[in-house]
Amino acid sequence: MSTINNLNHTLQTWIRWLRVQRALTWYLRGLAAALGLSLLFGGVGLAQAKLLKQEFLALVVASVTLLPILSAIIAFFWNVNPAQAARHFDRAFHLEERISTALELSTADHANEMVQKQLDDAVSAARTVKPRRDLPLRLKRFDSALTLIFALLIAALWFRGEALFAAASRQRAVEQAIAAQQEQIEEIIKEINENDALTAEQKQELTEPLNEALQALDQNPSLEGAVSVLTNTGEKLQALDSEQAGQTAQALKEAGSSLQSQEGTPLESVGQNLANGDFTQAANELNNMDLSQMSAEELQKLAEQLQATAESLSSTNPQLAQALQQAADAIRNGDLAAAQQALANASQQMANAGQQVTAAQTASQAASQMQTGAGQLLAAGGGNQSTQANGQGQQGDGSGGQNGGAAGSGAGSGDSPDSPQQGDEAGSSPIEQNNGAGDGGESAYEQIYAPSLLGGENG
Repeated sequence: MSTINNLNHTLQTWIRWLRVQRALTWYLRGLAAALGLSLLFGGVGLAQAKLLKQEFLALVVASVTLLPILSAIIAFFWNVNPAQAARHFDRAFHLEERISTALELSTADHANEMVQKQLDDAVSAARTVKPRRDLPLRLKRFDSALTLIFALLIAALWFRGEALFAAASRQRAVEQAIAAQQEQIEEIIKEINENDALTAEQKQELTEPLNEALQALDQNPSLEGAVSVLTNTGEKLQALDSEQAGQTAQALKEAGSSLQSQEGTPLESVGQNLANGDFTQAANELNNMDLSQMSAEELQKLAEQLQATAESLSSTNPQLAQALQQAADAIRNGDLAAAQQALANASQQMANAGQQVTAAQTASQAASQMQTGAGQLLAAGGGNQSTQANGQGQQGDGSGGQNGGAAGSGAGSGDSPDSPQQGDEAGSSPIEQNNGAGDGGESAYEQIYAPSLLGGENG
C-alpha cells in the first residue's frame, strides 16, 4: 500500500510543478493579450481623438496588471486529470508508460506479484526524475515574440504619437468647453424666465434661440459646429437688441439727470430713479403722485418739469412725451383729474419703455456671452479666437445706455496669433443688466434692477 501512496505523492508533486509551468505560460499569453487589447482600444481611441495620454497609460497598466495575473490564476487552479497527467509525464520524462500503467494498476490486487513488481518499477523510475531539471520552466517562442511585438508597438505609439495625443487633448478640451457653454446657456435661460421685468412674449423671444442652441450643440458637438452655433445664436440675440430701446434708455437717463439736479422739486425722486436706470420704480413714483396735496407753486413747477421732460423725450419716445405733455397742460388748465389720468398713462408708458430696454439689454448681454463662448471654444481647440468671435463681442452700440457695456465684453480682441485674448469666461457671472451709457464697450457692468410691473402684474 505504501508503494502506491508513494507513487501518488510523487504524481501530485509533478502536477503542482505542471500547474506552475502552465500558470507561467498563460501569464505570458495573458500579457500578450493585454498588450494587444491595449494597442487595439488605444489605437481606436486615438483615431477618434477620444483617448488622452494619461488614459492610455492607465489602460495599458491596468491591462498588463490584471489580465496576466487572472490568466495565471485560472491556469494554475484549472482541473488536472491524474490519468492524463500521468501519460504526459511518461512522455516528458521518457518513462515508457510506467506511471500511467501503475496508476491503472493501483486498483488491482496488490498481492499479485506482477502488479507489485510493476508498481515498484514505476516508483523506482519516478525517483530518478527531477521535474526542475527534466521539465524546466520555459517560455514559448511564439508567445514571447508576440508579447515583444505588442510591447514595441505600444512604446512606438507612446513616444511617436504626440500628435495623436495632442489632438485627443484638444478634442477633450472642446468637449468640456461645449459642456460648460451648455450649462451657461441653461443658466441664461433660467435667469430670463425668472426676470419679472420681462413680459411672457419677451421671454419667449429671448429664450427661443437659446433653446435652439442647446439642441444644436447636442446634435453637433464638433468644434466647428459648436462655434457656428454660438456665433449664429449671438447674431440672433444681437438682432433683438433694439437700437430704439437703447436711445430711449439714454434719453430717459439724461432726463433723469436733469430732474435729479433740481433739488426740492416734485420730480426730484423720479429723476433720481431715471438717472439710475430704474425706470419701473420711476414709473411707480410718477403714478403715485397725488396732485391734490400739492400747492399751486408745486403744481406750477411740476408742469414745467413735465413739459421739459416731454420735450427731451419727443424724438425717442413720442407716446411717453405726449402723455407727459398732456399732464402738464391739464395742470396749467386746473384740471387735476385729467392731469392725474395723464400721469397714470405716462407712468405706464415709462414702465413699457423699461421693459423694452430690459429685453434689449438682456439680448445684448446674452449675445455677448455667446460670442465669448465661441472664442473660448476656439481657444480650447487650439484655434485663434479672432477668426469668428472677434469683433462681434465688441459691439458697443447695441442698446445704447443700458447695454453698451454688455455688448463690449464679448470674445477676445486679440488680433495677433501669438497673443490671442478672450473675454471673461462664460458662466462666471449671471447676466448683468443696466450698464452705463453707450461708450463703445469700455464701461463696467452695473447691477440691473428688474422690478415688477405697475399694479404687481408680471406680463
